[in-house]
Amino acid sequence: MRYSLVFGKTSREAPRGYKLKSHRLLYQAGMVRESTAGRHYFLPLGMRVHDKIARIIEEEMDKAGAQKMITPVLHPLELWQETKRTASTGFELMKVKDRREAQFALGGTAEEMFVELVRRFKLSYKDLPFNVYQFSTKFRDELRARGGLLRVREFTMKDAYSFHANEADFKKEYDKMAKTYTRIFERMGLKTIKVEADNGYIGGEYCHEFVAESPAGESVYYISRDGKYAAHEQVVDKKKKGLIKKRGIEVGNIFQLGYHYTNLMKGAVFINKAGKEQKYYMGCYGIGIGRTMAAVVEKYYDEKGIIWPKAIAPYQVYLVEIRNKGEQIYKKLTEAGVEVLWDERKDVSAGVKFAAADLIGIPVRLVVSTKTKDKIEWKPRDEQKAELLNLAEVIKRCRIK
Repeated sequence: MRYSLVFGKTSREAPRGYKLKSHRLLYQAGMVRESTAGRHYFLPLGMRVHDKIARIIEEEMDKAGAQKMITPVLHPLELWQETKRTASTGFELMKVKDRREAQFALGGTAEEMFVELVRRFKLSYKDLPFNVYQFSTKFRDELRARGGLLRVREFTMKDAYSFHANEADFKKEYDKMAKTYTRIFERMGLKTIKVEADNGYIGGEYCHEFVAESPAGESVYYISRDGKYAAHEQVVDKKKKGLIKKRGIEVGNIFQLGYHYTNLMKGAVFINKAGKEQKYYMGCYGIGIGRTMAAVVEKYYDEKGIIWPKAIAPYQVYLVEIRNKGEQIYKKLTEAGVEVLWDERKDVSAGVKFAAADLIGIPVRLVVSTKTKDKIEWKPRDEQKAELLNLAEVIKRCRIK
């Protein structure tokens, strides 16, 4: 991609009131813009990061045996009335009517929709267990949006729902999802702590948050010195000794739902081995894409800008052209399958290009100029030292995962 054609260039400053690093840097790097409070545009560079995060999640969910699908954004309000959640959510439920006066809720979470779908199929024990997931827009009319992508009113979430014959079978999936989540976040460069938490308006008896330690986060939790016990401040066992208080960003959660929804929604049953109707035992599992993106930035930055982990960087290399040879190198790298953002602008200085490269945070900066002659300057974003390589060596390094 030619940088001159990119929609959403870098900015020297962020608006006043943007206090968190992720809020400021994502704005300055040309990744996001706010529409109204808590609702954001993802610009092309930001969308590339967003999509790579989603791709990692999808790959790991598929490996774990989950199946991708999608539900409508508008939920028939009667489903939320059936579970008595029209006034019991942790956020104000947003509602709309169609021309026929039918009422709908803008989905903030999708337990009712998935149970409604599954109960239509009249499944048997032979069809169990299964885990279905989606990437969909969620709407939560939060009282206070804050911190850019950390607390919003509209966002993309991966939410998954598993259906089981009994608790024992569910616990196997719960453990599998916990391990899957750890792998997902590790691939993005995030070390997460699995923290006991409160189910809140979701329902069920227990849940865990996956928290990335950060002073920017709203999740306050306590962890033992050996790391074997971690619990949110709302559910911590204060009798335990030697706990350390920490703060972090909740990037994912897993919930035991049990029979909470299948007790409330009539007909949410399968046929068991005895030929009788039996209620599903459920779990659900969520990851916020934008919040995860912000959490990564809160961890990986310096005074010059973002430092994206390779797996989710918008491009693999930022190619800076000074005077000549850029187009030839750009074409050859692109033909070799390398993701290149080529800063070929003629009307800005080399210093401005270097500043943009650092701010955007692509893992490697390449420079071609009369000084580099027939070589290419290779400089990792998080290192000071640069070296000269030939094109074949550059391509070889780019192919290393």
